[in-house]
Amino acid sequence: MARFAILEVNDTLTIAQVTPGQLPEDTAREERGSLVDPSIYRSYDQACEVLHGMQRRDAERLGEHVGIA
Repeated sequence: MARFAILEVNDTLTIAQVTPGQLPEDTAREERGSLVDPSIYRSYDQACEVLHGMQRRDAERLGEHVGIA
């Protein structure tokens, strides 16, 4: 079963697939990034929804408008 995590790599939030048997922290290290959210998501779509929610909250906090394609 595929699992996904939200990472920050090169100052950009991204979603990465977690290899079976690995921890999300291991995936972040391999990608030379950091784990942003300790949760593991069962689908890419679920991770995308959470990531977009994070981006919206950050934009609202900064007083910006976020257009998500």
